[in-house]
Amino acid sequence: MKMFKNNISIEIFGIKIVSLTYQGLLLRIEEFIQEKDTCRIVLLNPHLFLVAKKFSDYMKYIKYSDLVVADGIGIVLACLLLSGKIIKKITGTDLMPILAKTGAEKGWRFYFLGAKPGVAEKAAENFKKMFPNFNVVGIQHGYFSIDEEKKVVEKIKKAKPDILIVCLGAYKQEMFIEKYQKEIGVPVAFGNGAAFDFWAGEVKRAPRWVQNIGLEWFWRLIQEPKRLWKRYLIGNTIFIFLVIEELIKKIFNKFKLRLGQDCRRCL
Repeated sequence: MKMFKNNISIEIFGIKIVSLTYQGLLLRIEEFIQEKDTCRIVLLNPHLFLVAKKFSDYMKYIKYSDLVVADGIGIVLACLLLSGKIIKKITGTDLMPILAKTGAEKGWRFYFLGAKPGVAEKAAENFKKMFPNFNVVGIQHGYFSIDEEKKVVEKIKKAKPDILIVCLGAYKQEMFIEKYQKEIGVPVAFGNGAAFDFWAGEVKRAPRWVQNIGLEWFWRLIQEPKRLWKRYLIGNTIFIFLVIEELIKKIFNKFKLRLGQDCRRCL
């Protein structure tokens, strides 16, 4: 994990979350690319956190990543409840066009890995229409076998991207980065869930007012209830209980500490 000056960060559940604007994150990404070092970013949301609770290697990946930012209202509210501080939200889907625009201006080389065949290509085409200098040096769908994995890695290595965006779903996308980022030698890598689907037009995003009030998860649930009901109805409920449990622990520990201090004064 790299240390950066002037970063406001909050620690919850042992995870250090950095408060950055989109512009601030772009500056960090530019630093990573200029340093030619391998740095990984995590866009943390409640679903990723709950998956990480099941897999210790995933939790370790998140805790030791170079930048962890709050992707969504759930993590923002958890930070507020557990620290009393407001942290800035960076949504993975909103990050994509901002990153594409800056990348087009600065000549960054992108590689898209993930989604169904044809989806990442469509997303890349759409970014190219918006930003003519946008440079995707390679695209690979996410439906490859374990036997084909090494061939995929070799393709990415030959393309020499500056930024690798992996959309294979929670755990799988981050474990791919963990396993191969140093071998590939790509400076910046991060997982971004269904971002290609959104920007290819495969999945419709919630209206802006729904996003602004923090209910985009509910919009997605309505669109894909069979696939997402467990993630949002059960998962969100579990996450809320974990936050409340952590809050009670913090209050109890403060009370215990204060009681111990008062007892020492009485002696």
